[in-house]
Amino acid sequence: MHECHQSPRRLLLSLALLTLAAAGGAAGAAATRAERANTELLGAESALQAGDCRAASEDYVAAALAATDLKLLQRATEVSLGCGQFALGQKVAQRWQGLAPNEAAASLNLVRAQLARARVSAGRGEWLAWLKSKAAPDDALVAAGIEWLVKNCGSELTYAALREVRHPSMNRKGTLLRMAELANQAFNHAQSIEYGEAALKAGAPADAVQSLKLQALAGLGQADAALKLAEELAATGGNNSLAVAETLMALGRDSEAETELEARLLEPGLRNAAEASLARLQLQRGDFAGAEQHYSNLMRTQTTAAMAVYNLSLIAEWRGDGDDAVRGYELLANTFYDGAARNRIAGIYLRDGEKNQALRMLSAGDEAEPQELIAAEVAQANLLARSGNASEGVTRLDAALKYFPDHPEILYQKAVLLERVDAGAAIALLDAQLRSRPDDVGLANALGYTLADHQRDLGRATQLIARALRAQPDNPAILDSQGWLLYRKGDRQGALAMLQRAYDAYHDGDIGAHLGEVLWSLDRRDEARAAWTRALAADPENAMLAAVAARFVPGLAPPKPGVQKPASAIGHGPGTST
Repeated sequence: MHECHQSPRRLLLSLALLTLAAAGGAAGAAATRAERANTELLGAESALQAGDCRAASEDYVAAALAATDLKLLQRATEVSLGCGQFALGQKVAQRWQGLAPNEAAASLNLVRAQLARARVSAGRGEWLAWLKSKAAPDDALVAAGIEWLVKNCGSELTYAALREVRHPSMNRKGTLLRMAELANQAFNHAQSIEYGEAALKAGAPADAVQSLKLQALAGLGQADAALKLAEELAATGGNNSLAVAETLMALGRDSEAETELEARLLEPGLRNAAEASLARLQLQRGDFAGAEQHYSNLMRTQTTAAMAVYNLSLIAEWRGDGDDAVRGYELLANTFYDGAARNRIAGIYLRDGEKNQALRMLSAGDEAEPQELIAAEVAQANLLARSGNASEGVTRLDAALKYFPDHPEILYQKAVLLERVDAGAAIALLDAQLRSRPDDVGLANALGYTLADHQRDLGRATQLIARALRAQPDNPAILDSQGWLLYRKGDRQGALAMLQRAYDAYHDGDIGAHLGEVLWSLDRRDEARAAWTRALAADPENAMLAAVAARFVPGLAPPKPGVQKPASAIGHGPGTST
């Protein structure tokens, strides 16, 4: 194969081997070191191809620590961090930074190594050290650094690490505006408003600041203030034209949002955007006929065609037409919806009894990077669990942990599946994870919720959920945990207020199940039925929701499978962030 057509991994390996061989030609001892490094690199590549992340990380790092090749040091850092071998990644990144103290990528990987272990204070220290370095970054470099951290560590950990950094580089208008956006994404809406005001004073565009403030007000549930601001923004036209409709949707006022969007359909310049929002709203409400009509219209426009095909395939699947659904999903190969479509096809195969074919649909390719391999293992385990084989899913994750030891995402997903078959073991696993990752808000919430749900040590559950709420006071998943905890403690009115706020912010099936049960306990049974019916329409594949609703109202069942929560759906613990 010509080197221009080699995969990036193989090309980098070839360059590294040549570099080391040249370095080792000067003397016998140097040649011996180079030969040993070459052997380690070949072993690393072989291990990575075999999916053995631990061995690959160890061999890459051993070779890199004996070399001065910056590309090799970078690759060793990326492999070890991607494999979850964070201590090794930190070690080699430190050597990389020592050889290239002005290279931003080395410093950022040191931040990543700390945040990957949820060591927020340590990550903050590494970021501040970079800002204070001799090559103090300009505004564009700071912005690029923040984006890189968000991509590799997630919005929530990035925001937690950066929000208390005191340095002039953090006070520029672009950085302040990005921090306001991150605060919203990390469910700190009041702080988003504060950052936005600071950005405005620093010269940031008023329109951008007001848009972020609108999101924050809606997230805080301040309906009157949010709608007033939405009307002001909508009057300016352009990208803000649908501000009122989107705000009504964010506030959970779906009927009003639908009326607003239908009116906007009559405006030629807004028709496509309004139709996309209206189709999404109707799909979430269970109005599949209405959604189908609008998605069919959106098929005619190139920018919305893939989205329309995906959702029309969902509707076909819901109707029980698996063949038609598969044909639609297959059209989405190499598009933004590729992964989601393959997941849906795998689910159809599994329901048809073709388990091996289903698992193959979710397998990683031969040239997959560590993160892709991990995502594939987790997806396959979750697929098995969705079919009622949670124990088999746990077994699969145990096998993955041999190659990705102590990887936090795999361990967390194992706890999620384990809770279905052995709550005590799941609690023990979450507890062990939290001890090694004490700043992990998602883990604190997950453990607190699990304790509350199984009515074990409600005192500790209270402490854990309170800690999570202090870090992310507007996170619907944590609000749901707090509401469910209050219910378990006998405070039904307090629980209702908390759960209603959580559900208004996010129409999740778990939250809807809890809200309906609390309403039923208060003898508000018509409202409970309405809550479950609405939640089932938005999240019909939620087994817990279906079981709760059927327990109180026999015969109240979800529609046929077809609408799955998106990959960004909020759960009771951390998502993939590394």
